[in-house]
Amino acid sequence: MTRKIKNLINSLIFCLIAANAIWADTHVQQFGYDAPDGNRITGFIYQSTDTKKGAPIAVLMHGLMGSSLYWLAEDNLMHGDEVTANLIKRGYRVVALDARAHGARIIDKKPIEYVKAARSGNSEAYQTMILKTISDYQFLLDKLTKNFGKADRIVAVGYSMGAQMATILAARDIRVTHLVTMVPPAVRNVPEVSPIKFAPDVNIPWLLITANKDQYSSKQQNAELIEIAGQTPDTKAFDSKHVLPGAYVEAVEDWIDQIRE
Repeated sequence: MTRKIKNLINSLIFCLIAANAIWADTHVQQFGYDAPDGNRITGFIYQSTDTKKGAPIAVLMHGLMGSSLYWLAEDNLMHGDEVTANLIKRGYRVVALDARAHGARIIDKKPIEYVKAARSGNSEAYQTMILKTISDYQFLLDKLTKNFGKADRIVAVGYSMGAQMATILAARDIRVTHLVTMVPPAVRNVPEVSPIKFAPDVNIPWLLITANKDQYSSKQQNAELIEIAGQTPDTKAFDSKHVLPGAYVEAVEDWIDQIRE
């Protein structure tokens, strides 16, 4: 990341925090790590000024065309900032990174080009983007454990493409203890990274939020995902399209409260 881009991002963070009272007592730490393959991992850690060293961790994964800033920006259509604020309020250390080819990690092609190629039958780049990002999150969990100590609760939270990735992470990494997914796309045209391939290996408490009119996962496909899951998820369906109404935030909040009890 160039100094110019880094300064621009820092200025944007400052403006976002200054404009939103929710973040008054929140510490936002930008990070940058080199992944084992040399790719630069960028993102943020959000936490309260009094978050404990061994606090539970929430791993947040954004959707297609988004970035880690989705979980900080005020008044975005998918209410990511509200999810983050609620988690911090409950004592979580919240971490979000940019998926590969997203945010500060866009190099030559925009993410939508990977999707278009996959729809045309060439899914290798899209598949690699997803799986390499999962590896980045696992690398980041290693760093968090080293820096803050072992957390007894790690919740993977994802929206859209992020929900797809959160399902894969939960299936592949035993450190993830809880899963929250909002409108995961079916992605049946790329079976190697489709949520239904990994759902049988998800054997942890799982909140699955779906939309009855979702353009990217039909009611039948959602039902198939629920049926095949290793542990039957708690479900909440909204009568909406892929962009959920703000009420989904309360559903997530209530579920997070339940797993704390």
